[in-house]
Amino acid sequence: MSVKSDNSTEQKILEAAESVFHEKGYDGARMQEIADKASINKGLLHYYFKSKDALFDAIFGMALKRMMSNINAILSTDIPLEEKIDLIVDGYMNMLSRNSSLPRFVIMELNKDPDRFIAKHLNGSIQNVFSSFIDSVQKEIDAGRIRPIDPRHLFMNMISMIIFPYVGRPMIQVVAGLDNKEFQGLMQERREVIKLFIKQALKA
Repeated sequence: MSVKSDNSTEQKILEAAESVFHEKGYDGARMQEIADKASINKGLLHYYFKSKDALFDAIFGMALKRMMSNINAILSTDIPLEEKIDLIVDGYMNMLSRNSSLPRFVIMELNKDPDRFIAKHLNGSIQNVFSSFIDSVQKEIDAGRIRPIDPRHLFMNMISMIIFPYVGRPMIQVVAGLDNKEFQGLMQERREVIKLFIKQALKA
């Protein structure tokens, strides 16, 4: 089997597993269903991923990586904090518009077994993103360019405002009477609402 074929097969498995795990979670997912969706036999699936746990960990790791997006790269740039926030909001909203089931999947699985996922996946790179954001905000506070604010609350407020509509999407669509296209339009508007809300909260 060529390297190209290996990579192609593994990618098909990951795409199929992502779809099944996002829809059914760890408990509801079956390796046979993933194999069928990837159009391979179960033996080949186990050749690439020895167990359901191994495959799930790969998918969960991919999910967290996507949710972190390119925040660290943005935070390391030498641009004003408000511009960084604009880029983070746009990056997150773009990613979630393509992966709307992602936040529900991560939160659901994280709550099932927090200790396991914290030990395996919430590693230094993710903690560094949080620390970098805190440092960026604190520098602006120290320079007197924004009002004194707890950077931790700012981070939580921003991420919550971005993610909650996707976590609560079924409820929001029913309550607001929105079809899928209308929901996406509302989310397009929301990114500007979030940016303005945060900038107003930072004014000295």
